[in-house]
Amino acid sequence: MTGYTGFISVVGDPAEPTIDAAGNVVVSSPPQRTGTAEEAVRVAARRNNVFDADPAQRDKLESWSRAIAAQTAAQPPQQLLDECLKQPGADSPGGHVLFRGFWCQKRTVHGGIIVNGKIEGEFWVDYRAAAIGNPFVRKTHVFFRGDDYRTEGTFSGWSTLGLKYECRVLTVGCTADKGFVTKDIGDWDDGDWVDWTMDSDERQSSQEPERVLRHILGLTGQAIDDFGRPTVTGSGDITGFRCDSANYFPSPLRCVFTDVIPRLNYNFGNGYDEVVHHIRKAQNQPAQTYPNYGTPKNIPGKWASDASQPPLTRVQYNGEDWKKNAAEKDRACDKQPPYTGPGQLPDFDKTTRQCDEYPFATTQQGAGKGDGNFSIQDVPKEQNGLAGNALQWYLEWDRILYKDLDNYWVKAG
Repeated sequence: MTGYTGFISVVGDPAEPTIDAAGNVVVSSPPQRTGTAEEAVRVAARRNNVFDADPAQRDKLESWSRAIAAQTAAQPPQQLLDECLKQPGADSPGGHVLFRGFWCQKRTVHGGIIVNGKIEGEFWVDYRAAAIGNPFVRKTHVFFRGDDYRTEGTFSGWSTLGLKYECRVLTVGCTADKGFVTKDIGDWDDGDWVDWTMDSDERQSSQEPERVLRHILGLTGQAIDDFGRPTVTGSGDITGFRCDSANYFPSPLRCVFTDVIPRLNYNFGNGYDEVVHHIRKAQNQPAQTYPNYGTPKNIPGKWASDASQPPLTRVQYNGEDWKKNAAEKDRACDKQPPYTGPGQLPDFDKTTRQCDEYPFATTQQGAGKGDGNFSIQDVPKEQNGLAGNALQWYLEWDRILYKDLDNYWVKAG
């Protein structure tokens, strides 16, 4: 068992093997992850993984949620798998997050044996994979299916390949229900799904009260050729997921995938056009907004083709921050000091119109922050109510946690 080396290239390490002067494979480790919300956004931006949570598509999106909630078979919902795999990022090292409840990937596991710097045998197993963040408990369910295989040299269809999904790097509280599943390489294309369940133990979290734990889901493999020579155990960085016990959601326990940029899309034509106009103006022409009309402002939350602009972060409805936002907004809307003088908000009929604010009252960046970076404008009462309902739906749909545990952006129009 000497004089050779083996390699295996799994998710996150798509490059061909590098062989040093001694004929050994140089195994590169995947980038380390810290698991913060900010890091997840950077990863998602690099992968161009953005999910447009559009309230106008609410029926469609909620049908996706129902498909996950009803999941009982040991295979992913076909509707979501088909939708996910056709996305451009599905064949990338990180796969694609269709939305925070569903991830997929379509790639190849590649391995081989090298003797004296020369590859003597190789194999390739094409596969598709998917994962579901359980909407009721702190579990993530992962599914894997081989689609095709090829072998050369010392590898054949009777050579063996073991694969497993596990938590990598961020492993605290995370356990899998099984380890390696080993088959002959030629049997990995049998059309059967193999599944693993990752459990996230809230007791291992010191964070309160949501009991957040962040993990990195990885695929690991090892193969043995027809001469009994094993490859190295190869692993890769796939995608991040987060589990929490936040009791301010209808389901207090859930796991979601975090390597996707959370974005609320307020489109025109959904019954709240004046609210959309207000948000667009606040984001694009902040100095032209009231209060402090004509004064430069830096109003956050704008989606600008990437995540480079400061995000919004959520606070508790009717909590201390919310009350500060509401009080400061009311002072501006009622033209109380210091919001008096030139450029003040025009009078409006309060029976039919309301004073709309951006950033929203349910954000840390609202009027109560005290930096003046906010805008108010009177809009039809009915439109304001519809827009508020859309926001509340979004915060639940994307499971936006409070304060620095999460962030999101708004695309208006």
